[in-house]
Amino acid sequence: PGHIVQIDESCFGKRKYQRGRLLNSQWVFGGIDIVTKQCFAVPVDNREAATLLPIIQEYVLPDTTIHSDEWKAYHNLGRNPDYVHLTVNHSLNFVDRTTGVHTQKIENTWMLVKRKHKKQVGFSRTLLESYLKEFMWRQEFGDKPLKSLVLQINTLYPVV
Repeated sequence: PGHIVQIDESCFGKRKYQRGRLLNSQWVFGGIDIVTKQCFAVPVDNREAATLLPIIQEYVLPDTTIHSDEWKAYHNLGRNPDYVHLTVNHSLNFVDRTTGVHTQKIENTWMLVKRKHKKQVGFSRTLLESYLKEFMWRQEFGDKPLKSLVLQINTLYPVV
């Protein structure tokens, strides 16, 4: 409650000879809480409202303000009483001059995910979900995986 979550979709894949449209591409839908940096990312078959809205309801708590672009799948989001939905029209500007709404945090998150995994292993559609889960875990718990893992285990199973 009282949180702001930016949502967006992004296409993952590789280009033949680094040109043209993406080959073997996969759409991913996700969001990030701009304060806590908790995020979610889900591979999706399409970007239609029937696909995206149930994911929003699963990952975004009621009483959250959602910031998005004006993609048509989000149009009915404002009718849901659980959320306040504010948009930015990217054909006009990146930050709405009246409301200050933007999607730069989630756009930056997509850039970081793509850059990190391109350096490590390139793009593998079959491993995409595990890449995303690792990124989200590191986003929440930091880049010291062993220390973070031990702290998480200690939270679940405290030493008496």
